[in-house]
Amino acid sequence: MTNPLITLYTPGTKPDLMRKAARYAPDAIIIDLEDTVPVQLKAQVRAEVGELIPTLDVEVLVRVNSEPENIEADLEAVVSADLRAVVYPMAEDVPTVEHVDAIITRLERERSLEPDSIKLILLIETALGVVRCFDCASAAARIESVAFGSAEDADLQRDMKCAWSVEGTEMLYARSKVLLDSRAAGLPYVLDGAFSDIGNDEALFADCRLSKRLGYEGRTLIHPNQIETARRAYAPSEKEVAYYTKVVEAFEEAEAKGIAAIKVEGKLIDYAMYKMAKAFIQA
Repeated sequence: MTNPLITLYTPGTKPDLMRKAARYAPDAIIIDLEDTVPVQLKAQVRAEVGELIPTLDVEVLVRVNSEPENIEADLEAVVSADLRAVVYPMAEDVPTVEHVDAIITRLERERSLEPDSIKLILLIETALGVVRCFDCASAAARIESVAFGSAEDADLQRDMKCAWSVEGTEMLYARSKVLLDSRAAGLPYVLDGAFSDIGNDEALFADCRLSKRLGYEGRTLIHPNQIETARRAYAPSEKEVAYYTKVVEAFEEAEAKGIAAIKVEGKLIDYAMYKMAKAFIQA
C-alpha cells in the first residue's frame, strides 16, 4: 500500500467527478462530505457516497464532518473494506480524536475488518490544532498522517488573522511546527494543504517547492490540472538523486576500507550524512 501523497478533493455531490478521477492518476481521492455539501443534503450525500465507494477504481479517502450530529452518521455510511482512510477536519483536541478512533474501531469490529485497517488523517486547520498537533497526532495508532491547512482565505488563516502569500512568511511558523510535530509523532508521511488559485501553475509550483523544502512529501489538491505540477515540484531533482547516490557509493567504498569520514564535492561525509543520503535514495 503506497502512501497517498498527491490527493485530489472531489465534492460528495459530484459522483461523476469521483468516477472520472482515476484518469488523472492521483494517488487517492478525498471525497468531501464537509464544506462542499449543503447542510440539507448531508444525510442524502453520505448515503450515496457510501454506496459509490466500492465501485470506484481509485484509492478512496473521505473527509467527514466534525460536528457531533454528523460524525457518527458519516462514519457509519462510509467505513468499509474499500475505504483507505477517514480525513477528519478541524482536529484540535485529543478526546475528540480518540472519540473518532473509537467509532471507527467499533465499525471495524462489527464489519469484520482488520483492526486499524481504516487509517485516520487529521486536518490541522485552527491555531489550537497547530499548538496541540503532536498530542493529536499521537492519540491513536490508526493515525497515518496530518494535513496542514495552508489554503488561502481558509479556516487557519482566518483563525490566525494573518495575511497570505506565496512566499509563505505569514504561516511559516505554523507550517513548520505541524511538520515537526508530525515527524516527532512518527507519522509515515505528512501532507500540505490545498492551493486555491487553480489557474496559477507558477504560484502552485513555487508553493509546493517551499513545502518540499520544509519537509512535506505531498499535498491535497482541489483540481485535476494541479496534479502534474505538484508531482513535478515534490519529485526529487536529478541533481539531488545524482548527489546522494554519489554519497552512498563513495561512503560505502570508503567504509569497506575502514574509513568513516570522507569528502564528496567538498562536503564532509560521515555516518550522519551517509544515513541521510541512504534514506533519500530509499524513499
